[in-house]
Amino acid sequence: MYSTCKDDKGFAMYIDRQRSWFQHNSVHERRVEGGISTGSTIGVLLDLERHVLSFLVNEMPQGSVAFRDLYGVFYPAVSVNRGVTLTLHTALDAPQMDYRH
Repeated sequence: MYSTCKDDKGFAMYIDRQRSWFQHNSVHERRVEGGISTGSTIGVLLDLERHVLSFLVNEMPQGSVAFRDLYGVFYPAVSVNRGVTLTLHTALDAPQMDYRH
């Protein structure tokens, strides 16, 4: 079984009920308090024009830009714990983001 973000090809936001952080190439960083609860909405925005990846929780950016200078082919994936239910919505209008941070 492949473990997400253990190499230079994976980019992720881990989040639970208490905290969240970003992970890439086996390094996790920018851990913040505050998580999700039943009914939360998680957004993933891959902006191929600006080459950045951002995450949102309930329409609020999680630290503006999570990862920069992204080029190449991308394969989206979602990983959840047992007992979790989710609904995926694709091709939604992108939110307005502040990329200066």
